[in-house]
Amino acid sequence: MTQTTPRRLLTHGIAVPRRSTPLPRRTRHAAAALGYLLIPLLVLVALWQLAAVAAASPFFPPPLAIAENLWGLLSTGGVAGPLGDFLATVGRMLLGFALGSAWGIVFGVLMGLNRVARDAITPIVEFLRSVPATAALPLFITLLGGGDDMRVAFIAYGVSWFVLINTASGVGTIQKTMLEMGRIFQVSRARQLFAIVIPAAMPKIFAGLRIASTAALLLAIVSEFMLATNGIGYLLIQAQGRFQMLDMWSWMLALAILGLLINLLLERIEHRTLAWHRLSRAKI
Repeated sequence: MTQTTPRRLLTHGIAVPRRSTPLPRRTRHAAAALGYLLIPLLVLVALWQLAAVAAASPFFPPPLAIAENLWGLLSTGGVAGPLGDFLATVGRMLLGFALGSAWGIVFGVLMGLNRVARDAITPIVEFLRSVPATAALPLFITLLGGGDDMRVAFIAYGVSWFVLINTASGVGTIQKTMLEMGRIFQVSRARQLFAIVIPAAMPKIFAGLRIASTAALLLAIVSEFMLATNGIGYLLIQAQGRFQMLDMWSWMLALAILGLLINLLLERIEHRTLAWHRLSRAKI
């Protein structure tokens, strides 16, 4: 039979409580971040539940009923059912986001490094981005039809401006001494680009990517409002037309969860990628 370890030590005949081992700093930060994320959401859901039960309105169903209905929609029919529509929207959004971000980073770096390119491209960029992306949807339908290619191109077009502007701004603020040191040490242009320019501009690039991710989800839904046969946007319109309020709220909840998860994922990637940036700022 094992002997239990005494939880108190005796010092000069006085029982002294043993100090508990503090949690690691990373664990405490993760627990605090999770608390800041979940507690406000739980309070919001609780207030919403109480208000919906008290009002008993068919236009504002309780959040628990919405969550239960969403689970039922996604868990029945497999990819041939509503789950397939959900995945179709996610696929279009991610592909459009990736293409638009890549395009924005390439031209943003070009504009930030080359003054001639910046002066030549800036008027075109300012002219085109002044037109709301949603207003350009009919033009995309006219040129590319109503298929997935059109939707992906439309999303890429809309999100690229956020990444382009932030990338050009980030590259433009790099200190010239950093580039001159690269030239003095005869570092190749490709290595200067990937070892000096892009890392120094990463904080601005990530700021643009986070804005672009939200815009990508918005544009994916808008693109599915017209000429679509699947996707969350299509289901939203169908539910609204048939007065299926519970389904409509359920898909809105799905979009909220999807947007939250994408933002958390980008935040996590940024946290790991820019650890050096936070450390350097902390030393100032």
